[in-house]
Amino acid sequence: MPNIRGIFSLKEAFKFKFSNQWVPLDEVWIVPSPSSPNTGYFGGGVPATSIMDKVTYSTDTTAAAPGANLSAARYGVAATGNSTNGYFGGGASPITATMDKVTYSTDTTAAVPSADLSVARFYLAATGNSTNGYFGGGSPNTAIMDKVTYSTDTTGALPSSANLSVARFYLAATGNSTNGYFGGGSPTTAIMDKVTYSTDTTAAAPSANLSVARFYLAATGNSTNGYFGGGIPGPVATMNKVTYSTDTTAAAPGADLSVARYLLAATGNSTNGYFGGGLTGPLATMDKVTYSTDTTAAVPGADLSLARYGLAASSARANGLPATSSPAPVYL
Repeated sequence: MPNIRGIFSLKEAFKFKFSNQWVPLDEVWIVPSPSSPNTGYFGGGVPATSIMDKVTYSTDTTAAAPGANLSAARYGVAATGNSTNGYFGGGASPITATMDKVTYSTDTTAAVPSADLSVARFYLAATGNSTNGYFGGGSPNTAIMDKVTYSTDTTGALPSSANLSVARFYLAATGNSTNGYFGGGSPTTAIMDKVTYSTDTTAAAPSANLSVARFYLAATGNSTNGYFGGGIPGPVATMNKVTYSTDTTAAAPGADLSVARYLLAATGNSTNGYFGGGLTGPLATMDKVTYSTDTTAAVPGADLSLARYGLAASSARANGLPATSSPAPVYL
């Protein structure tokens, strides 16, 4: 086909259109990237279950997604993912290294043995970016950090330079595209560890320590801030806000949970965090954190389909993930 870009003569345009060499209309425009799902997935929990609930952020509603149920009933699992898939790893009933992959576009889940954790454990924490997930700590008490490579669905233990600064379990994690933050845990601590993805190294970030030492908490966030809520001793409703640009943490009282609880899970998108389930019940309660105002309110329409605790959550838009799943093709 001849180069017909930049033709302004009507005579020339007619000639190429007549000979069927003109650019098709649908190739003239810049095509928008497909949007990543604006939803969150809450899976597993106590009583030992495989249930996966799907939260639709635009309507603040939740419904069970049976096709996305975990491959086996378990609790104490951890989860993270990218714009297309969620990864739910570890857990107990019995203690396992199993990694399940949730395909958001079809609401289906399958075990991926090649991505199993390097060591079977439960009550660990996970976060990541668009290319890799990081699963750290867990019980039996460990500092191990595993890295999941999404493109190959493989997992491997990282060198000791990526291990948590202190072995612990019952912790929580969130982050953005460049760093992950692992906070709290048992033995009871306020420690915040920062994982640098570009070098696969971890170091304590004392200025980002939680305002109160606690464990059994949950965390999520966007590209600029992380939110760590709930936990024990207590239980507490305390919400801490981590500012990534300064590696500092402060209590955000207006964002405290609507009910003090622990063993909950959290995920969200760029504007809101969702903290669901937990124990002082168990509870089905879903709280919505509005990042722009640092306020939290219960959203009953988004309550879990089954009251439970010890669950995990992932989303295509948490941790600063982009709202689009691939670069837009550009037609010149």
